[in-house]
Amino acid sequence: MSAVTNALKLSAENVVLGKGFVQAASEFKQKNGNEQNALVIGPTGEVGREVVKHLLASDAFAKVTVFTRRPIEIEGADASKLVQKPVDFENKEQLERDFAGHSHAFSCLGTTRAKSGKDGFYKIDHDYALNAANACKKANVENYSICSSTGANKDSMFFYTRVKGEVDDEVLKMGFKQASVFRPAMIECEREERRLTEKLAMYALPVLKMVLPKSVGARSSTIAWAMVYNSIKPAERESNIFGNADILTMFEKNQ
Repeated sequence: MSAVTNALKLSAENVVLGKGFVQAASEFKQKNGNEQNALVIGPTGEVGREVVKHLLASDAFAKVTVFTRRPIEIEGADASKLVQKPVDFENKEQLERDFAGHSHAFSCLGTTRAKSGKDGFYKIDHDYALNAANACKKANVENYSICSSTGANKDSMFFYTRVKGEVDDEVLKMGFKQASVFRPAMIECEREERRLTEKLAMYALPVLKMVLPKSVGARSSTIAWAMVYNSIKPAERESNIFGNADILTMFEKNQ
């Protein structure tokens, strides 16, 4: 099957940003001019693709570089700002060279044990994620945002949340000018591939949200909105961890 057939088709048009976001983007651009560039790792996943759309819609960055093996076809006024590059997460030196010249990085890299197996999951969500973060640090990227998971804890008895927690801890200790970890609960989206447990959970979601409105999940677009908005507004702390409720509150307050 050709690469064109497999291309991910996106549109940066009609992305809802909100008043707070638009103001932050305007102030960010006034302060930095047209000199800030962003890169996205894992841009074809459910959150990553939304990050790409919000970065382009924000008009805050001169260039948005995506590192992916799957080509992206995007429509919108700022589609010309999108640069696509192939990626090899095992080639650390090349990653550092490719990441140089970018001020902001967004990591949405991830897979599942069901899709990649236990070893494959660890290689992608741990090894590749840290290879990318370390390369960003060496390339002098100042602002690093990563999409993690609720319950992430390096001391967790559960493999998935332990791996996520290990990566989060390492990223926060790397010394970025600003490092932000986002830990959403269930990611609400229309997945190209959805497991049976996810399908069942989606059916139960409306009821669960009535009981725990800010703890159960967040839309992929809302998570991406929060990641981009947080990266362009003035930083209050060097390191931040945002849970599901924090993500939703940030979004609601700035519409």
